[in-house]
This record gives sequence, structure tokens and C-alpha cells, in this order.
Amino acid sequence: MKSLSILNSDTPYSLRGFQSLSDNKTLGIRTGSASTSAKNYVAPQWCPKTDVIAVPEGRALRLIRLSGGQTVWRRILGDEKSKLATLGNRQTDNVIRAIAWSPQGKTIAVLHADGLLVQREWTCGDIVHEVRLDIDDKVVAMEWVAGQVDYEDIKWNLPQLSPLDRGQPAPSTNNALFETLSAIVVVGASGAVWVSLGGIFTLPPARPSSQNWTCPTAINARVCRDRLFVYTVDQTAQAALYTVDIPLLTSSTKLISAFVPLSAHFSSLCVYVDHTLDMLVKEAFDRQQSASRSFLLHAFEQVLRDYGVDEVTSPESELCQYAVSRRPSEATSHFLLAKLKSTKLTQWESAGRLGAKALVRLIYQNALPAIERALLVASKLLELVPDLSAQTADDNATSSVQHNILRAITMMGWLYSRLNEYMEAILDEQRENQEFVDWALAHINDLHWQNNGSRRHGNEDGDDGLRPPMPTIDYKTLLRFFHKTFGHSSDVASDGQSNIQHILHVDDEHSHAQNAEFRRAYFDEVVRRANLDTLKVVARCNIPHDNAQDPFGFVFNSTELLEAVMPPDIRNLNAPTCVEAWKEAKSLISQALEWPSHVLRHSVQWNPEPVASTMLSKDMGEATLSDIHYISGNSQSTPDLVFTATTTNSSRYLILLLGSAKPQAARIELTVDVATVDGTRKNMPINVTWLTFFDDNMLGIAFTIDECAHPFLGTISYRSSPKYYNVSSDTQLLEIKHASASIPNTVIGNGNQGRRCIAVIEIRGKAWWPYDMDNEEDSSDSDE
Repeated sequence: MKSLSILNSDTPYSLRGFQSLSDNKTLGIRTGSASTSAKNYVAPQWCPKTDVIAVPEGRALRLIRLSGGQTVWRRILGDEKSKLATLGNRQTDNVIRAIAWSPQGKTIAVLHADGLLVQREWTCGDIVHEVRLDIDDKVVAMEWVAGQVDYEDIKWNLPQLSPLDRGQPAPSTNNALFETLSAIVVVGASGAVWVSLGGIFTLPPARPSSQNWTCPTAINARVCRDRLFVYTVDQTAQAALYTVDIPLLTSSTKLISAFVPLSAHFSSLCVYVDHTLDMLVKEAFDRQQSASRSFLLHAFEQVLRDYGVDEVTSPESELCQYAVSRRPSEATSHFLLAKLKSTKLTQWESAGRLGAKALVRLIYQNALPAIERALLVASKLLELVPDLSAQTADDNATSSVQHNILRAITMMGWLYSRLNEYMEAILDEQRENQEFVDWALAHINDLHWQNNGSRRHGNEDGDDGLRPPMPTIDYKTLLRFFHKTFGHSSDVASDGQSNIQHILHVDDEHSHAQNAEFRRAYFDEVVRRANLDTLKVVARCNIPHDNAQDPFGFVFNSTELLEAVMPPDIRNLNAPTCVEAWKEAKSLISQALEWPSHVLRHSVQWNPEPVASTMLSKDMGEATLSDIHYISGNSQSTPDLVFTATTTNSSRYLILLLGSAKPQAARIELTVDVATVDGTRKNMPINVTWLTFFDDNMLGIAFTIDECAHPFLGTISYRSSPKYYNVSSDTQLLEIKHASASIPNTVIGNGNQGRRCIAVIEIRGKAWWPYDMDNEEDSSDSDE
């Protein structure tokens, strides 16, 4: 047994390959409160591709850059509109239970306590996927892995969902995107394993089948190719390494290699459409609040009542008469001069114009391109379903999947056309607003000219050359504005274009429930009339030239559909809203994507017997700290290796277990030599607070020593000789002088990706310290 050694140095931040990346300064990260216990602590994780660390903070997730400690973003699930989040007490229900980076480092998966698995884009923190896992266990490990599948013969023309240039009037060409299979693997404290393919297909949990299985006191897991290695230590100090077969990760069947990744991309597009529609509804509501026509009507009606105008007389007729004859009544003059100030009128039109631009930009650059891409992917899925029917004996299920995808394609095509109608209605409304404002401003100036005494006595139509010029007015558009805005409520209600809000969204729950049967009949008519052969292949070359702006305009016409299904005794119903159509499409998509989970439900299997086991020391007590590391072999002469490490907070020993064809175990004594002013004290026991494998050669531990005020960082080269366990001269320790020994610390590393770095992070504190392990300027003689 070998001991660790603390190296006495006056420069603790520059010690044998370790160089502080924070200039000896503490970097604040504002972690969870001091009440956070190490037992429920979720360790941070380093992004495999960039210098970013993800730090869970209770319900929030914070991303921090290594250089300088700046926060990239901080997100709390309760602050966002998640479609699957529970309505319980968010302070306790939605704490983070585990995190995992994607293999490419572009997305991070966050598992919350209510079972919601959310995937966030690392640059901005936006949600790109969400699925619910029925996890009834404490989560001890979660990993995101890429599948080992040969994709050479699979060519997908999947477009990237990138925003279009603002100058482009419509969605442009599609860029090819190649998306491979990935899986998120979650392991519970009882040994249950959940696999989520692509982040959307969650398979039923696989549980240990061995009769000798007992609930472990320490458990960890790591995915290696098509197997999951699960390392456990039970109450009898028996350490064992089990395997769980996951052949899905290396399967070359079309269901795995094509349908699942396509569906994952499809689901991501659906989440994008979901959030885009939410933004559209919000922008439309804000525009309605700032540029509503209702205050014009109310102001004019109040003026008419003040001047005793008969209630039968409509404000519309008053304004129409003035527009034609240019002879205003006192009520009309007072309305324009007193109620519509020039500045306020201009601000009203400007707010509406800016809101219309925001809505059109969202539709052109986000909503329509996303629906186009979703339709392309859905058509690819539809082509795959017949080829996959041979993998399941349930022909009815296959037919149901086809039916649901076809109907969803139809709903999305109708939604595409409906959004185009909404966009045209918005632009028409804004043109009407502009015509009214031009007319009103011109007449307000004219009224001011008349009131200032510029009218010649006895000749009211006379002109002294100072009368303001009248702008060119489109009176057809102007009178349409009068009719929609100032006409009687009954006339306005009969006009189908009067309330464009009904195209996008309706907040009236009573109306929503009352018209449910009508909407169902309407959507049935949409499906019946749809040209599905056209919808299955969305290519602009097949679209008639006069419908290039709307590839579905010649298939769907909401007015004709409305007339076909409207009951004869009801004439005031509107066509279903965009939000209602999207809910219908999402329901169909959800049903269609349940099929792979059903087919693959038995694809994850526990192996009952361990591949390696050993008895730990009785004096170790109950093992609570463990880690597992996989080293891929490059050939038959260098096999795959699986290392595990186990210890406890109060143990003097660290157990290393090598799981391979010839399992080996080694025990390292955790004692150190402490150099002090009074001399050197030998064989001081240490208290380990965390352990982790840094890379394929180094194991790191964070620990404290009795009577020392600061914690320490230690590393062990566990593969320095053919026996793998020689630690005679390969120990490195570093004292973290700015940290307190009373607060446990976590140690994490970024593995073998580029320059090796590690970070020491307080579990219940507010600080962290990053270090560079490949410091070339530091000499190995500095520790002598």
C-alpha cells in the first residue's frame, strides 16, 4: 500500500502541471443555499467541446465560462412556458435531479424532480426538446451517448432551422442536415434503467433480474458502446460491476437508424413551432393593446352622446359624410380636435405598424419555415412506415401510425395556409390604419386652419393660400376602415375579416367548448379535401406559379371549408384558429410517435451476473462515493477497460476495481504526510469529499485533513505501470488556500477533449477554482 504526499511549496497555485486559471482569485458562481446537503447534490458537468461548466442550483441551471467565471445564462423551468411542466409547488417539485451534455456539446439535458426531461441549447438556454419520464426512483447517473450506426447508405434531405434574412419575402432553399442517433440513459438508485432514444422515445424501465440483488449504498453507471456498466456496493461491502445490454445503440435497422433520428428532429421542429406560436399570440396581444381600434370607437360614441346625436345615427355615417362633403358636424370636429391629438394618433399608427412588422417577421422567418421543414420530415417518416411494418406483427398499429401522420401533415398544411391568411389580414389592417391616419391628420390641420380665422367672411370655401394640402387618399380603403371600426356592432360581427384575432387565437373558453363539435367537423372536411399526394412531397417546383407564396393555398381555402361545414342555423362562426389547429396536429403527432416505444419495449436487458466483483474492507463502513470510467480499446490486443473507484468520507482506503476478462482489484491507503512549521507529521488520515476520474490516466479526489483549515486536491495516476495501480511517485496534491475545509468540495474534469482542465467547486458554497493540467510553462522541478 502506498501513501499520498503533500508537496510543500510557497506557490500552491503553480504546482507540477497545475496552473490556476483565475490568477489566484476566487471565482463566484452563486450556487445553492447552505442548506443543500451533499446527499442530494447534483455534480456540475463540463461541456465536452467548449470551456463551459453547467452548474445545477436547485431549480435553476447556470452555465459558466472557464475564462473569468462569467455566467453564460441561468434558466429556471418555472420562468418559462413549458408544455409539460407540472402545476405543483415549483419550489420543491422541479429541482434538478441530473444533467448530461450531448456528445457534440451543443445541447444539455436537464432532468427535473417531476420527471420532466428538458433539452436546452447551450448558447442561449432555449428549450429544444421536452419529454416526461415516469421515474419512481432517485437518479444516480444520467448520460447522453451517440449511437454507433453506419449511416453511409442513408441520405436525408433535412433542412436546418436557421432564421431567414429579413429582406427575403418567403422561405428560401433548404440546407441539408445530417442528424445521428443518440440516447439519454438514466439510472436509478434501485438499479432501474430508463432509455430515451433521441430524447423523445422513452422505453419502459429495465430492472435487475437477479434474486441476490440488494439495494446498493453506492451506485454509478457509464455507457460503453452498446452496454451500460453499473457499479454497485451493497451493505455487506460487496462491490460488483454489472452490465445492461442496449443493442439499440449499434442496431442498423431502419427503425433505429432512420425512423428514430428523423422523429427526434421532427419533435424538435414541433417544439420550435409551439414556441413560435406562443410568441405570435403574445405579439398579437401586445399589438392589440397598443394599437386597438376600440378606443377610437368609444371616444367617438362618447362625443356623439355629449352632443345629443341620436343613437340610431352611426359614427360610421358621420365620418363617411365628412369624408365625402368635407363639412363636419360639431361632434365630428370635436372628436378630431379634442379626442384625436396629432401626436397620439401618430403614435397609435406607429405602434400598430411596428407590431405588424414583428408579426410578419415571426411568420415569414420562423413559423412558415418551421412548418415547411416539419412537413418535409413528416413526409420522410411516412415513406419509412411501410418498410418498418415487417418489424412488428401489429398491422393495425402500422396503419394507425400512417393515418395519424397523414392527418398531421394535413393539419400542418392547413395551418400554413391559415398563417398566410393571418399575415395578409394584418397587412390589410395596417394599410387601412395608415389611410385613416393620413386622412385624419389632414382634416385636423384643416380644422385648425379654419378655427384660426383663415376662412374669409361670407365665403367659407375661400382659400387664402394657407390651407394645408390634402394627401392622396384611397377612399375605398378608408371607407372600409370606417365600416369595420365605427360601424354598428352587429355589422362588424357579420364581417368575417373584422376580428383578425380569431384567425390566430381565441381566449373565450366558453366559445371554445361550445364550438368543439363544429371544429371537429371542420377538420374532418380539411382531411377529406386535402390532396395528400401533394402534401407528401413539399417541393416548390411542383407548386403553381401564382401560389408560390403559399404552397398550400390551392389545396385549402378556409372560406370554402367554412361554408361546407357551417350548420344552416349558425352564420356567425369563425374558422378554427391557428392555435386550435396546432393542438390537433400535436395530438396526432404524439400518437404516431408512441409506436417505436411500443415496438422496442424489450430492447434493454439486465444481465443477472456481475462481470467483476470484490469484497471491500470491513473498516470502510458504508460506501457512498464512487465513480466509473470506460477506456475504449483500439484493437483486439488492447481490450476495452472499465475502472471503478470506491471510498467513503471517513475511510482510509480507496478501492480500485478493473472490470475486464480478468477482473483485478487494488486497495490504496489514503494517508498523507503533512508538512507544517513545527515539522512533518506522518500518515495523517484524510476525509474524502468527492472523487472522479479526470481522464484515462488520472483519478482526482477532493479531501480535508483534521486540523487543516483548507481543503486539498489530489490526483493519482492509476495506469502508470502494466499493473495499473503503482502510485509510488505519481501523486500530486494541491492546497486550496482560499477555500474552507468546513465546506465539502466537488472536483470535475473535462476529460480527454483538447487541453485538460479541472475545477474545484464548493458543494454548499459560492466559489470555484479552475486549474490547467497541461501547463507547459510550469516545470516539474517547481515542487522539489
